[in-house]
Amino acid sequence: MRTLVFVDEANFQKGALAAGFRPDLIGLRRWLRDGGRRQIVEMVVYLGLPPERRPEEMPDNWQRAYDSRHRLRMALENNGIMVITWRGKQLFGFDPPRFTANIDMLMAMDALEFAIEAKPDIVVLVTGDGDFAYLAGKLRRRGIRVEAAALPSTLSAELKRAVHQVIDLRDFFEEEGEGDRRAKPAADGEDGDDWDDDWDDEEGDEAPR
Repeated sequence: MRTLVFVDEANFQKGALAAGFRPDLIGLRRWLRDGGRRQIVEMVVYLGLPPERRPEEMPDNWQRAYDSRHRLRMALENNGIMVITWRGKQLFGFDPPRFTANIDMLMAMDALEFAIEAKPDIVVLVTGDGDFAYLAGKLRRRGIRVEAAALPSTLSAELKRAVHQVIDLRDFFEEEGEGDRRAKPAADGEDGDDWDDDWDDEEGDEAPR
């Protein structure tokens, strides 16, 4: 089955870390192949980055966030995973400074266009965000099977109703053996703890939906 996978990395990472799991997107791609029963035509990961600043004006926490995203991007691309980045905007009233990088619209537009061109049998949305419910409906009207891969704690009721099936990511983490250890700072190419403290994937300071 030809399958496209679109990943809301912020939602995936925040949900995993909050539940005590270590996010592993390369392992997730392998797991989603379902023992070879699914052909992953492409996995596309959407990363939010700090706003543009001259190096001398970049807050230290934003620089750490950028460095973490850059290492992750390099690791994913070196493993054949497509990465799309989006520069965020500053959230005022925080010390140290924070920012938001909302990739929802970009991911939705890309997913619809990509699906029209690639004609997959299945689209997997790795997110629990209810903002993608409309996208799921648009894809279904084109005869594409749509699945949402998320932890129950991050899955919105709107998205759950909009898709054909929900893939419970607890199964992935348990099979990968990640459920036996608490999340910790990742090795080079993966996420660091300080990223979570410096930015929000949605406006305001919200948990994954």
